[in-house]
Amino acid sequence: MNPATYISMSTVRLLCGSNGVSVSVGTGFFYLVEIDTPEGKGNFPLVFTNKHVVNGHNEIRITVTTRSSSDDVSEQVVAPGDVHRTFLIPNCQQRIVFHPDADVDLCAFYVGDVFEAVQNSGLFIRNTFLHKNFLVPHDERKSVRAIEPIMMIGYPNGLWDEHNNRPLARRGSTASHPFLKWNGRQEFVIDAACFPGSSGSPVFLFEDIMFRTKDNSYTPGTRAQLLGVLASGPLFTNEGTLVQRDIPTATAIVPVVPSMMNLGNVVHADALQKVIDLASAASVEGRTFARAISV
Repeated sequence: MNPATYISMSTVRLLCGSNGVSVSVGTGFFYLVEIDTPEGKGNFPLVFTNKHVVNGHNEIRITVTTRSSSDDVSEQVVAPGDVHRTFLIPNCQQRIVFHPDADVDLCAFYVGDVFEAVQNSGLFIRNTFLHKNFLVPHDERKSVRAIEPIMMIGYPNGLWDEHNNRPLARRGSTASHPFLKWNGRQEFVIDAACFPGSSGSPVFLFEDIMFRTKDNSYTPGTRAQLLGVLASGPLFTNEGTLVQRDIPTATAIVPVVPSMMNLGNVVHADALQKVIDLASAASVEGRTFARAISV
């Protein structure tokens, strides 16, 4: 499968709320962690997102795509028998692992029981999992430049292809070096259109057709490496006066509102490891929801 197709299938739309009412939407992405268990190697899936996406909510709804066959998905991301299934995750705070640093807007929650339910029904999961091999290896980081092309996958303003359960992809570039701490924080800045609903989107270093290798030569193919997770973006205020404008059906007072700067703050992908360590410890302890699956 082409890396572009793979990363486009790794995200999940998060509807968060309480008592059956969803009040916010964000982005998460599936991440597979390998751990040692008494029974041997085990894999358990997490969904990474931002703390602010899930804080204050006790329910999360996610939609995954299942299929009746394990055949490879085509580059058009279709397969025979695709069915989109929405799962309600109640009491979600019990299964969330938060990054211990209050300044790092990152968390993950367990979905092993969700995927186990799919597998027990004889179906296959179409969604893909990111994993440690998507991170930029340390021996390649010295060749990464301050300005690199990026791709962000998510659900800006909650927009998605509901019929096909598909996210939106947006291009941009790094605006600060992706491996330096922006103003001392564990994050960097990208130049891309970042809107509410995109919070939690994975941000990839992305080159297509030809990509640059660590020795600065070029080779055919596609490069997609996880740089981090979108968390926030700066705003600026449009100052002025309230004006009255005619619209087709009425006359209304139009307020002046803050505007996006098309910049985004991205939590470094290295921050995932602290959450993974905490989640792995809970899984080894046999804590609720932290169960392994076969993939």
